[in-house]
Amino acid sequence: MNEVLQKAARISVFVISLSLLVWAFAPEWRAVAAGIMLGVSASMMNALLLRRRVDWLGKVTIEQGPRRVGLGMGGRLATVLIAALIAQRFPEHFHTPTTLFACFFMPFASLIFAYMQSKRQP
Repeated sequence: MNEVLQKAARISVFVISLSLLVWAFAPEWRAVAAGIMLGVSASMMNALLLRRRVDWLGKVTIEQGPRRVGLGMGGRLATVLIAALIAQRFPEHFHTPTTLFACFFMPFASLIFAYMQSKRQP
C-alpha cells in the first residue's frame, strides 16, 4: 500500500509542478493552473490523512486497545470544502470546476497504480 501511495504522491507533485509552469508561462491559464494546484494539494492532504487513519486502525486492531473517536471522513470532507470555498471566494485566482475536479486526483491515481501493481503480481 505504501508503494502505491508513494507513486501517486510522485505523480501529484509532478502535476503540481507542471501546473506551476503553466501558471508562470501562460497568463490566460493561470486560474485553471491555480485551481489544479489547490485541488491536487487538498487531494494529497486527504490521502495522507486517510493513510494515517488506516495505519492507526491497524495498530489498534492488533493491540486490541480502546477505540478513539475522531473526525474520520468529516476531516477529509472539510478539506475539500475548504478548497472549494477558497476557489469560490477568489474566482479571479482559482477556477472552481477545475479545483473540484482536481480534489479527486489522488483516489483515482491510487486506484490506477494499485490496478497496475495487481496485474504485475501473479
